[in-house]
Amino acid sequence: MGELFGTDGIRGLAVPSRVRDDSAISRLIEQREFSPGLLQLVGEALGTWLRPSGEARSQVVIGWDSRPLNDELVGSLTLGLHLSGCNVIWVGECATPGLHGCVLQTGSAAGCMVTASHNPVSDSGIKIFDSDGYKTFPDTELELEELIHQLASEEREVEDDEREVLTMPDFKVDGVFIHKVALEAKIESLKERYLGDADLIGLIPDEGLLLDSSHGVARHWLAEWLSEKLALSIEMSNDCHALNDGCGAGEISPTLQMTWEDLTSVEHGHVLFDELAGKYGSSNWSAGMILAAALDGDGDRCLCIMVNEGNTGIKVVDGDSMLDMLVNAANLNCDSLQGKIAASIESDLALLNSMKQLDANLQLIETAVGDRWLASALKPEPDELGNLLCGDVEPFHIGGEDSGHLLLTTPHPNIPQHWALVGDGIVTLIATLCAAGRMRNFDSFDAGWKSRQSISPSIRSRWDGKNENAEAVITLVNDEFPDAGWTQETIAGESNLLMMKGMIGKSICAVAIRNSGTQAKTSISIRTTGTSMDGLMDSLLEMLTPRLNQ
Repeated sequence: MGELFGTDGIRGLAVPSRVRDDSAISRLIEQREFSPGLLQLVGEALGTWLRPSGEARSQVVIGWDSRPLNDELVGSLTLGLHLSGCNVIWVGECATPGLHGCVLQTGSAAGCMVTASHNPVSDSGIKIFDSDGYKTFPDTELELEELIHQLASEEREVEDDEREVLTMPDFKVDGVFIHKVALEAKIESLKERYLGDADLIGLIPDEGLLLDSSHGVARHWLAEWLSEKLALSIEMSNDCHALNDGCGAGEISPTLQMTWEDLTSVEHGHVLFDELAGKYGSSNWSAGMILAAALDGDGDRCLCIMVNEGNTGIKVVDGDSMLDMLVNAANLNCDSLQGKIAASIESDLALLNSMKQLDANLQLIETAVGDRWLASALKPEPDELGNLLCGDVEPFHIGGEDSGHLLLTTPHPNIPQHWALVGDGIVTLIATLCAAGRMRNFDSFDAGWKSRQSISPSIRSRWDGKNENAEAVITLVNDEFPDAGWTQETIAGESNLLMMKGMIGKSICAVAIRNSGTQAKTSISIRTTGTSMDGLMDSLLEMLTPRLNQ
């Protein structure tokens, strides 16, 4: 992985500088400053990469969310693409899966989403998709970074009158409309695959599902659309101050649980929990009901909130639980389920183990963190139509992360019997509601124990998974559990990962330490199929914190 791109594109604190030189690059690396000048360089580099021999003009689509500086950032990205010989289509404010759909619909060479996802609204960033809707991989990003550095050293003056023209698009299309069309094409197959002959009666309160679109573009239309197509829904984030501010999935821990007293005794500062607290006592909720759902800022992931099994409070339905429900519901609705399932190294260890027990032909894969690695595990070998999935029936390929980011198939709008892979929080929500309706009389997987803590801020160069700090971790883990038979594993895409697996009693245990792909922090993850490991987490934090952040 290079210096500019992280796990999911480039992100940083949005600042208004137009300077497009080495200083724009160094300010991103050293101070997390994400500027219009930097994005012009990204546009020039992407356009140059798309046209290595200067051949016919490539077409690139751009979408964005409502972050304050995004208008200027989009203009500078457009300028850079134009300077490198590309045509540019603007699809307007939309969700990331809406931009994904626009890439496929318009047959463009690439798509750029200007967003920082669940990061604070003061940040911005860019995600880049190829013509098949896959996010960029490290080999491409390293080539783009090399071009960015080369271009930064070249003089590229643009007069104000020329800039005014070059920062505007060649065409515009409606990204929200295209997103809705893609959802319309998908919803019936989601019902068939996951709901089957079951229904949603009693799954959602009579007053409706509380929906939190994180003050993103979906707040304008999604609740009404879901109410018409699936279940009564009520948008909660309209009155929030800004994107991801007191709202959204990014503000919710996937492992969160609350008793009714926890819910009602404090002000949470999150629109969903404060609304649920106000409704408690006046609503007829029962165990297993799904009360609410939250998207993140750019709409590519979802978390749900459910009444727990004992009706003593609420719990978050995270991506692991969603993936489990989807696979089991599809298995119940299909005589001979076969396909691929991918989960990241931060997913519950018991998740894939439980799927091995199903009477189904499933290939189970553990991947690096980030949906591009889920896609890498799920996509086919390239053919004359690229990396699209194909067949007489829709393939059963799903990838998931506990954060609520699920990757599912979506029909290609222009090529019959071909499917792309997309992370869409709305599709995830629809599929989860359908699967929950189907699975009400069946037990979910027996979840293990997991904990994830971060050392923040960390000096990332002090952790590479191999140096003296990694050796100290290996020694500590072996000293505390000498009979576990620890082995080390590598995962493609995680160059600085140290992952150790062993057996403690009858429980499988995995310890993983890696630098964050988007922030100045180092993450420690411990997962087991049963045994709590809080003591090991405390020991690792105590040892590594002074080594990495002082």
